[in-house]
Amino acid sequence: MQLFDGCVIPYPSGTVSISRYARELRSLGFSGCVVNGRVPQTAEYDIQILSARYLIDIPARILAREADKPAGMNEVVYVRAGDAGFCRTAIQTPGVHVLMDIETAPKDAFDRYCAHLAAEKGVGIGLSTLPLIQLRDVSRQKVIRRYEEIFTLQNRYEFPLVVSSHASDITHLKSPREMIRLFSLVCEDEDLLYSSMTSVGQIKNRQGPVREVR
Repeated sequence: MQLFDGCVIPYPSGTVSISRYARELRSLGFSGCVVNGRVPQTAEYDIQILSARYLIDIPARILAREADKPAGMNEVVYVRAGDAGFCRTAIQTPGVHVLMDIETAPKDAFDRYCAHLAAEKGVGIGLSTLPLIQLRDVSRQKVIRRYEEIFTLQNRYEFPLVVSSHASDITHLKSPREMIRLFSLVCEDEDLLYSSMTSVGQIKNRQGPVREVR
């Protein structure tokens, strides 16, 4: 099983090089990771590395243009969630692979219609362990409730999930088992959580017509 950390943030935005992440993630039991930013094409790493073009605070009117820029063989397109209208637009935009940062979006930004669209289009929904680790008290409870809502919708509509550490430092990394333990606060389905660590490659390579969701 090819297990991926769905997002890590390397230097200069983070504190760690891609090579260091690769070594650490391999020792933790991962087969690959998605790096926020460009990856040197000639470099070799201990695990498979995908590059994420991470679109943040981008107006909906130019999202299609940005997402449609030619992608490299090992590149995926991530988009930070916004309000409900933006999320619906992002999910339906060709070239978008994963909708990220749902926990920072307005309440009800990802609703049943968004869930339906994500399942139909094969767009992943990204969830991170980082807020579960770093936040406390009311802020953490808000994230837990938001994640519970996402897992409830996933159980109904079966859209793909992509889980990540969203690490910007080595101390943020977690093993697959530790990630499952953290997400067990909101989901008891270990098989689903494991599949969420294998889904990014399938999302990247999706082909053919979209699936009809009832």
